Amino acid sequence: MSGGHARVNIVVEGLTEETFVRDILSPFLGARRVFVTARRVETGRAAGKVYRGGLVSYEKACRDIRRWLIQDKDAYVTTMFDLYRLPADFPGVSNAPQSEEPYARVARLEQALALRIGSERFIPYLQLHEFEGLLFSDVEAIDAVLGVEHSQLRSLQVIRARFATPELIDDGENTAPSKRLITLFGGYNKPAFGSRIAARIGLPVLRRECPHFNQWISRLEVLAAP
Repeated sequence: MSGGHARVNIVVEGLTEETFVRDILSPFLGARRVFVTARRVETGRAAGKVYRGGLVSYEKACRDIRRWLIQDKDAYVTTMFDLYRLPADFPGVSNAPQSEEPYARVARLEQALALRIGSERFIPYLQLHEFEGLLFSDVEAIDAVLGVEHSQLRSLQVIRARFATPELIDDGENTAPSKRLITLFGGYNKPAFGSRIAARIGLPVLRRECPHFNQWISRLEVLAAP
């Protein structure tokens, strides 16, 4: 935030997002003098040990976000949480209109989160609808990694063709992006394959295909600009 550079601390949902930030976002943003650090959201403490990973409640995430804002007063804080299965106590979830358009919904929830956190250094981001949605930016990359023995490229192409953007692949119990991958590839494991597929796709394609994700990156990449 000074000296021609900026630092951003990212509270992420799990190990996959942590790896994604380290391996894909950090080099890109670092080249723009925006230096990022990611850590999984804190879920509890016991016997001197801190437990992290999994967005189990808003209150726990809120404490973690505010703690980092207090501990590091010279850095921004942002989030990378899935919209899919947000906790019931998350700001704005309980009064969401049933037929709300996904982009309108995520914008409203991010605004509600920003208002609740109440810091100019906080940049809210929710992934539509979950991390795996990003992977549908390039279904050939998915198949190249997961379909080595049994290609499912045609099925992946059919899914992708139904939606204007990968971010609109819905959040149904059996039709969320991750559930679709598990159905097609029984061995799909998010920590093992998620960031690997994303790296194969590359950040330029992810940004081109996913408008909401691109808005977030566009905001972060100029934080060190004069």
